[in-house]
Amino acid sequence: MTRFRTFVEALLYHSSGKTFALIQQFTFAAVLAVPVLLLLIFEPETSSVLGAALGLGVLFAATLAVVLAPRSGVPRVLEWLVPVAGIVACGICRYATYPEGAVISTLSLVPSLWLVVGFRHRGAALAVLMVVLSISVPSFLVLEETLNVSTVSRFMVFPVALALMSFAVIGILQTLEAKSTQTRRALVSERSSLARLERTDRLLRGVLENLNVGVLVMDAAGNDVMTNRAQREIHALASPETNTDRTEAGHLAFYTDGSAIPAQSRPAARANRGEEFDNLEFLVGAPGPDQRVISVTARAVWAEAGHRDASFLIFRDVTEQHNLLRAQQEVIAAVSHEMRTPLTSIVGFTDFTEDAMLDLEDSPARVAALDQLSVIRRNAEKLSRLVEDLLLEQQAAVGRLTLDLEPINMTQLVSDCVEGLQPLAAQRQITLDLSVGPCFEVTADALRVSQVLDNLVGNALKYTHPGGRVSVSVGPARELEDGVSVEVADDGPGMTQKEASQVFTPFYRARSARQSATAGAGLGLALSQSIVEAHGGTISVRSSPGEGARFSFTLSNRITDRPQRTRA
Repeated sequence: MTRFRTFVEALLYHSSGKTFALIQQFTFAAVLAVPVLLLLIFEPETSSVLGAALGLGVLFAATLAVVLAPRSGVPRVLEWLVPVAGIVACGICRYATYPEGAVISTLSLVPSLWLVVGFRHRGAALAVLMVVLSISVPSFLVLEETLNVSTVSRFMVFPVALALMSFAVIGILQTLEAKSTQTRRALVSERSSLARLERTDRLLRGVLENLNVGVLVMDAAGNDVMTNRAQREIHALASPETNTDRTEAGHLAFYTDGSAIPAQSRPAARANRGEEFDNLEFLVGAPGPDQRVISVTARAVWAEAGHRDASFLIFRDVTEQHNLLRAQQEVIAAVSHEMRTPLTSIVGFTDFTEDAMLDLEDSPARVAALDQLSVIRRNAEKLSRLVEDLLLEQQAAVGRLTLDLEPINMTQLVSDCVEGLQPLAAQRQITLDLSVGPCFEVTADALRVSQVLDNLVGNALKYTHPGGRVSVSVGPARELEDGVSVEVADDGPGMTQKEASQVFTPFYRARSARQSATAGAGLGLALSQSIVEAHGGTISVRSSPGEGARFSFTLSNRITDRPQRTRA
């Protein structure tokens, strides 16, 4: 639209550039002079040489004024005078060649439109006035025609038509200018927005590049879209220059126990499948002093249409924290291990003493002693269970948890667990339901899986109020073809989203659990997670305050390559 307007304005002598003015003036002069000269040659009897010379002289003077104008552009006064001279020249030449040259008057439209375009309404008024004075009035005064309505109408048609056309041209130009102004404003706004976006992009990239955590952004197809310096350093460890296999499968990525992570189980591959996870730790680099412990968090970015648009992963180097925590875990494991022997002695000598007391005669002292021994036994057994949980948790944390794998019937295992906890449910006046499907068999450690079931169902019974309900169900795992899913749901106090995200952390207890009188060290769920993950499964929780909690875990026959003992 802007280019079209510029062309129209240039054509109609609205350009201040001298080159355009010369081209337009020479073109107009040629168009006017050629027919006048032809009429003088071929129609000399009806043409006035003196009048034609006068008209062409006015035209020549106007053209000469444009030629002599400064290079910087035609002065404003000439923008008025040159079109007026053109109209006057047309009128004189028309009169000098009348009647054969009567049509020459139509050429006055060109300079008239120059005035309209250049000066809008003032130019239109001047153009109409000059046409009337140069063409219409001489027709009335000089030409010998009878003055009547017909002749008046005939000689006024051209000025009226010129006036109407002038208003039409003004309207078109105003529309073009309005659209041009709107376009310019939109362009300025777009350029301003683009400049702000570019500045924001530079700032974000600068911040991203200097973060001390690695950032990897992938599109929906799994292609890398953006990385930063820290991520490139981590990638250099995973795929050094000496590595012969530069593909994803050849990257040096290991579980924290040192076993290689299959390509399909690596963080980027899982994120590309749409999975989201937090603080997943793995080893990067060749075994040795340069190997690092990396914690990765993955999130998916969803488009408005509901499909996954991208995924991003945050990598943190937690080597120092991991080594410190591992040292602490080693100490806890060592202390727990050392506590097992005296605890075993306490329980054993308690049994021996109780047996000896039973052989004595009944007396108040004997009854009191047996009661005291019962308290010693109960607390020793409680402490012994805590020590066992600590040992298992530390073994899992340092990658030393071993599994005795064998084919087990999960349906039967869950049924036995629920049946064993029915007395506790009845004692607490809680309904304990079981829903099972067909027989589900998996390869797992029956003792450890039973421990997970006891923890989950026992916790549900502990935190559910009397009169409540706990439901246990067994079914096929949706995300695994040959897997089984176990779910334990209760209608207890529930947890907030923040509490649910930390519930599998060792020694963590939700606020509602801390405020209640229910005892616990906060190890059961952490240990359950370690056992499930050692089997290659997953465990999760969904909960809302006041709406209970829903724990679920899945097991599959595809066991990851972790330290374990397989039993036929």
